[in-house]
Amino acid sequence: MDSISITLDHVVSVHPQENEKRELLSTFKEETSSIEEDDNYTWTKPFIRAMERDDWKSFKSLLDILPGEEARKVNEEGETFLHLAVASGKEQFVIELAKLMSPKDLVLTDQDGYTALSLAAVSGTKEMAEIMVERNHDLVLVCIEVSNDIHELPVVTAARHENTDMVRYLYGQTPKEQLHPDKGKDGAALLTKSIISDLFDIALDLLKRYPTLATSGDYDGTNAITVLARKPSAFPSGRRNELWQHYKSALGFKTRKTKSEEQAMEVLDILSTQVSMLDDKQLEVARVYQAVLEATKFGIVEFVYQVLKYNRHLENCKDRSGRGILLYAIMYRQEKVFNLIQDMRDRKCRFSYISEEDGNNNTLHQAAVYNRFSQIDKISGVALQMQRELQWFEEVEKLVPPKLKDQLNSQGMTPRDLFAEEHAALVEKGEKWMKETATGCMVVAALIATVVFTAAFTVPGGNNDEEKDFLLSLPRKLILGLSSLFFSIGTMMAAFCATLHIVCRHENRWVPVISTILAALPVTLFIMLQFPLLVDMVHKTYGPSIFAKKNNCILL
Repeated sequence: MDSISITLDHVVSVHPQENEKRELLSTFKEETSSIEEDDNYTWTKPFIRAMERDDWKSFKSLLDILPGEEARKVNEEGETFLHLAVASGKEQFVIELAKLMSPKDLVLTDQDGYTALSLAAVSGTKEMAEIMVERNHDLVLVCIEVSNDIHELPVVTAARHENTDMVRYLYGQTPKEQLHPDKGKDGAALLTKSIISDLFDIALDLLKRYPTLATSGDYDGTNAITVLARKPSAFPSGRRNELWQHYKSALGFKTRKTKSEEQAMEVLDILSTQVSMLDDKQLEVARVYQAVLEATKFGIVEFVYQVLKYNRHLENCKDRSGRGILLYAIMYRQEKVFNLIQDMRDRKCRFSYISEEDGNNNTLHQAAVYNRFSQIDKISGVALQMQRELQWFEEVEKLVPPKLKDQLNSQGMTPRDLFAEEHAALVEKGEKWMKETATGCMVVAALIATVVFTAAFTVPGGNNDEEKDFLLSLPRKLILGLSSLFFSIGTMMAAFCATLHIVCRHENRWVPVISTILAALPVTLFIMLQFPLLVDMVHKTYGPSIFAKKNNCILL
């Protein structure tokens, strides 16, 4: 430590006015032993404290005293200061250290095989990567050992951790031949992870370069076709606010695809083309059958249509229980896919499903089963959920062969009996929801003395056909009640404002204006809460059916 002490004393003597530096160097002498014999890395403490304080000036002063220590291992994990700076998100330290280190030193790895660039790919910034790649471009080719026999490029690491800005930068810097299917699984891994992260521009570029990546497996055993089948948000059919989208279409406004949706459709087109080149065995290995059923489950009608367009024989794909596309659409209440395929040939045969594994339930039994993970669960309002369940059951009931309507399952139940049992709890919740909604609205109605409205909201009791009530009867009553309430509120507010202006016409003109605004505020809030319910209920009760008419099956 003698040589280090002499050097430190010399620095302090040359710059006696720098008190902070003097204190820092004094602390360094007190806390560190001989660097060559330091197995506990105590010599790094002043450096690390300076880094924690974002004090690059002090950090650099220490490096000036100990040149070359920027490339030394600083802990038992085998990391350098550059590794620590990246992991801590210290962008200034990363940039400055990268400038000081030689290109060879930038390739140093920790005990897990991570270079500083690899760590930056996980959670760092694009600026961190830029300075390191600028100093040594070969860093983009240094693979990381993720696990036994799995080594991935930094761009794949960034994609796996959904560090999108880093993915875009590293993809531009990575030689594309390294992503060829013959080079390993990096190309397939980047493709699947790009789809997951909505980086469809990168996915599309990859597929245009190497179309066979479409069915190539990645390190996790998945491929692009199976990943895209579970990505409803990538397509127009997966958009939220379906009611608003429907009204725009009804008014003649064409719904435009976003750039991401257009790219996803192009990706799907390439995938479908590649799938069409596979034989039955290859389709099974690539799990294409499973992908079609998964897309049906998630209601991705674009996916189902595009794949079937290039591969018509996939219409007959089934899972291990013998359930096909149509049954999946029924089970998960995906009306768009149901409409797409219901008019295909051999329609009656498609509805003739009976499964011993499922308790001898036929197709209509499956329509009677309440699946809380289906599309129904996304509908707001328990009564509207029950209404949609009835619509589904009655639609399927129209289409199945007559013999299935009264067929018994292994529990001795007909489809109608099973429907009643499965939906008993939903009926009870629906009645409670209707009464609570009616009661809440009647309080407002009572305040404005709307007796007619109160009568309109009376929920029928003692009806032996309570389930049927949710189809039309109860929604109609609620629609009538809410419409009456909104009309009453409108007339009441008009009368109130007129009276206020008449009484206060000789007073300060701001008095009636402010009073009207204050009075209208709670009324406006109430209408904002209840009006969407009225619109939704009118649409679901009197709007066009969710099921397409025969020979009028639509795709998008």
